[in-house]
Amino acid sequence: MSEQKKEKQYERTIMGKTLMLLRKMHKLTQEQVADILKIKRSTYAYYERDITPTLENIKKLSILFNSSVHFLMYGEEEERYDVIDVLGTPTPEEALMKCSELKRDEALLLAHYRLLSAQNKEKIHKEVNDLFDKSE
Repeated sequence: MSEQKKEKQYERTIMGKTLMLLRKMHKLTQEQVADILKIKRSTYAYYERDITPTLENIKKLSILFNSSVHFLMYGEEEERYDVIDVLGTPTPEEALMKCSELKRDEALLLAHYRLLSAQNKEKIHKEVNDLFDKSE
């Protein structure tokens, strides 16, 4: 194999590097992310290398990793000057650091939860509250 092909083989896009970093920070495997997205593991592996995901999967990944599409694609947040940022809302990087304190099964649960519809999240909230009420 020529040197040029070897270099190209290991070149990752910015998005690929960002996806790999986010996945590792959330303590998920490629297989787990692929299962959540309902795609093959090999397809997700290409996302981390040099293939751009579909728009639908980019949206799902941004929800899953709790980051903006801009951050996924460019590895940095857009500059914003709104009031929320001034008030001290954590940056995606700070939020990810908090997520990294989770155990593996907690991170996987959180990943699945983030992709649920608002209606399904409400059902889960109700069921959890019912469980706590019964345990008291």
